[in-house]
Amino acid sequence: MGKIYQVVVFGIKGEKVLLDLCNTQEQMESMTVLQLREKINQRFPEIASAVRLIFTTKQLDVDSEPLSKYGIQHMSGIQMVIKVPGGLTA
Repeated sequence: MGKIYQVVVFGIKGEKVLLDLCNTQEQMESMTVLQLREKINQRFPEIASAVRLIFTTKQLDVDSEPLSKYGIQHMSGIQMVIKVPGGLTA
């Protein structure tokens, strides 16, 4: 059995969840932000549409971008934060 590539997702209530992403390095390098959002939606269906995803200091806001562009690797930590209406967009 091969390696399972995972990320750690820190939920808005302080929960820490390991999320399985893929099985190969090639899949990991081509995985997009949208694919990550879909996996998070499966795990947190009640809040997934109301959160922003943050890695280090970067907001994962371009769904078509690969996770590798942000430097996300196996066991990286992704923080979910609630979207606040009326805030400034950068």
